[in-house]
Amino acid sequence: MKMENKSKNPLDITSLFISPIAKKLNTSDVILTFLPELERELLILFIVKRSNLTAKHIERIIQSAYLFNAADSVIKEELKKGNKITKLLFKDAPYFSEFVYYFYAVARHPSEKTYYGIEPPKDIEIPEEDTHLENLTRFFMADENTSAEIKRLKLVKEANRIKNHTVPSNRKISAILSDLTTKGYIGYFNKTNKTLFYINPDFFNSWLKYHEQLIEELEQKEKRLGSEVEAIKHIIQKYGSVASQFFLLNINNLNKDEFLPILKYRNEIAMYTPY
Repeated sequence: MKMENKSKNPLDITSLFISPIAKKLNTSDVILTFLPELERELLILFIVKRSNLTAKHIERIIQSAYLFNAADSVIKEELKKGNKITKLLFKDAPYFSEFVYYFYAVARHPSEKTYYGIEPPKDIEIPEEDTHLENLTRFFMADENTSAEIKRLKLVKEANRIKNHTVPSNRKISAILSDLTTKGYIGYFNKTNKTLFYINPDFFNSWLKYHEQLIEELEQKEKRLGSEVEAIKHIIQKYGSVASQFFLLNINNLNKDEFLPILKYRNEIAMYTPY
């Protein structure tokens, strides 16, 4: 699919509008550069999964991404202060503190420079037994005493006690699902006492059209510039990072601090959770 050379960009990604979708989608206007971050994340989840999802499954994935993001933020702040990462960083959030410690021990240490660019305290020591995978995966798995749901909600509650580290609640995610359904981006049906959400096929087809156009433009620009990184920079400068992420371009070589959590932590979700 070739992009037409018109005075008006056919993608119109830089325009600031929300195109509410009524009963029938206008496929030429479905550009979501101005939707709130969490709404874009939920839509990206549906685009990536391309399957029917329960509200509970959506909550688990979204909250896990934000928990990893909160842990990374805490670790970066503590390292900047020259502090050690311990199992009890916050007295009023002991469970979240433990989660942060094991996220650091299992997923980040000893490669913290790669992730944070900060020199860690020289006397820091992480026992080898603390680096085992199960130390982190257990926060997302049920055990004989506690369900996985209770564990996750406890982490969310404690993480939200820490300033600037907020994880969306079940209620907020439910409200956004309702809003996206009202706008027509997603739909739902009931099956065996479960409500299953799915992406509107017309919306997905429109998204796919723009995705393919952007990929083609990116490939053409890479051929001209001789550099994938420079081509990506050009696309982001032209359309903005929001649109570039929403249309799932290969932006792994750029600053991940600006990524939506669901994209930034997709590898961690796959590795450390059952979701």
